[in-house]
Amino acid sequence: MHKQVDSEIETRPPTLSPSDDYELSSSHGTIVQLTENFRLNPDLGEFVSTIYSRQFKPQKVQARQIGTALKRVELDIGKDFGLPTDILQAVQSFLVSLSNVMSRKPQTSLRPPTASHSVPPLSQEGSLDFTLTHYPVSLSLIRLQTWSQRSQHFGYEMHVRGEAAVAASLVASIRRCCPTEGIFVATPHRIQREAVRTAISRINLEEGSLDAAFSRLHVNDVEEGRVTVDTIERLQGSEAGFVICLFSISKSFESDLGFLLERRRLNVAISRAKTLCILITSEEVLRPSVKILANEETAKGYAFLKAFEDRAWSYELNVDLDKL
Repeated sequence: MHKQVDSEIETRPPTLSPSDDYELSSSHGTIVQLTENFRLNPDLGEFVSTIYSRQFKPQKVQARQIGTALKRVELDIGKDFGLPTDILQAVQSFLVSLSNVMSRKPQTSLRPPTASHSVPPLSQEGSLDFTLTHYPVSLSLIRLQTWSQRSQHFGYEMHVRGEAAVAASLVASIRRCCPTEGIFVATPHRIQREAVRTAISRINLEEGSLDAAFSRLHVNDVEEGRVTVDTIERLQGSEAGFVICLFSISKSFESDLGFLLERRRLNVAISRAKTLCILITSEEVLRPSVKILANEETAKGYAFLKAFEDRAWSYELNVDLDKL
């Protein structure tokens, strides 16, 4: 028997100014994260610091339990949550592989970061040292490719449906293994927000030990253990354990690249994460034309995105839109 997940639309999260997040330390010449602000693990903090002139010192270390929690996604493989099977299984493989990276276990699904300092050193067998048994990962990237045999020139709306199905699968899987962690789905456009809300509202969950936790699933609620789906501007000043950022487009919508590759927008979305940021993007965004990069502001945004890509664990995900 299955239970339909409820979804509600509530008011926007409170908006804070950028000064609420950071303070300058003149004595050390660095940017120090406020101690009462729990956002940004070391790898995420180092990435964000690429746009500041001073070194960034995060005051947080990722708990090693997160790797163990994500491993529980394996228990749901083969279950039907009312989501496209191929997409759900791919997302489960992605999360389990991230768990293996965090636990310093072998995996073959993820491409490691190209930035050398982002790759964990090899563990020493038999060592009980915490640093050798856990590797914190805050940056991950899904390269999304949508396609259709029925139409080679499918519209942006069809692509958004595929993107939303991936986001909903991530939400369902993360909520199953980390029911007390908040989740943000950050979207540049309202059409993406509505598509994700629709996809989440259709999730069917098995009744069981975690069913009570899922009954608390409400979109647009920023309390602990809730899921918030909203535009990036409305999420500014808030934070969540997991942040899913939707920055993918189809080939037919490349005119939107200037909007997506705005550095401030990317920074606000990515830096909402307390534990893990999952950036869903596409080759059209990661490899824009020279013409697009002729704009100075767009070029700055692209450089910021490229810095993220270089530091993230990456996964390839193909979505057949004909199966949605």
